[in-house]
Amino acid sequence: MNKVIIISFLCLLGHNSWASMRDFQTTRLNSTAGTGVASILASEAALLNPASSAFFQGNSFSYQASSPKLKDQSPNRVSQNNKFSSRAQSQGLFVSDYSGPVKGGLAYLRQVENKFEREKFVLHGASASNKETAIGASYGYERLKEPVSSSNRHQINHFLNIGVTHIVAQRTILGLVVKDALKTVTDGQAVKAGIQQGLSDNILLLADVGFQGKKSFSKTYEWNTALQLTLFDDFFLRAGLSYDELHQYRSKGWGFAWMGPKLGLEFAQRFSTALAKNTYLYENERIIDTSLSAFVSF
Repeated sequence: MNKVIIISFLCLLGHNSWASMRDFQTTRLNSTAGTGVASILASEAALLNPASSAFFQGNSFSYQASSPKLKDQSPNRVSQNNKFSSRAQSQGLFVSDYSGPVKGGLAYLRQVENKFEREKFVLHGASASNKETAIGASYGYERLKEPVSSSNRHQINHFLNIGVTHIVAQRTILGLVVKDALKTVTDGQAVKAGIQQGLSDNILLLADVGFQGKKSFSKTYEWNTALQLTLFDDFFLRAGLSYDELHQYRSKGWGFAWMGPKLGLEFAQRFSTALAKNTYLYENERIIDTSLSAFVSF
């Protein structure tokens, strides 16, 4: 009996089925596979590059919801009785105020995934030093609840991200962000840079690259790329690819959005597979994240 327990435990170690949940992604970020460090974004400024909020006017509110589903379930998951949770979901509320000299907002995020639960509050703000350049910061307070088997189930984490956005020309924007600048979370600090290039009035090309300095570049780099097409002035089609050695995922996404003067709706799907065995996915399994969001500007 002891041998059976030991072998089962070693099998779980070999796959690390308790690897933590993934980062929260908005509908737009799911459609672009996480690309957008250099984009001028509203809700995503709380998660990606806080500096971009400096270039907005007015106020906005958005609600984001995403649900992951497991595809191509591995026989090993069944044999080890490691069920994929049917409760998995992500929800986010974003409120932004762009009327003052310092523009920003507040976000509330809630996630349930892989037997983990996370609540996070993010406060972000940015100011433009001139018409082309802005710097911003975001502070995140996180409450993390780990699975029952964990020896340290309840954790509190703090994050500080610092970002810069620079408009080079009408069609060219550069972005840079330092995540977890104070190094408060193990393996949390990373640097990510991006570019947004307009190929025409209706086509945008986006690309990001990032890395973590504590380990060798080959083990912690990531890249993202995406394309956005504008149709009829207020309808957008997006698609993206990403490869992330740090978190060990490869993904692709697609989506569309309608953005009116006061209201907006978005839909996206993101397809992810694991690069190694230190995620909670088994070999050949896929996660499909389906996201919806609604925007109100006022």
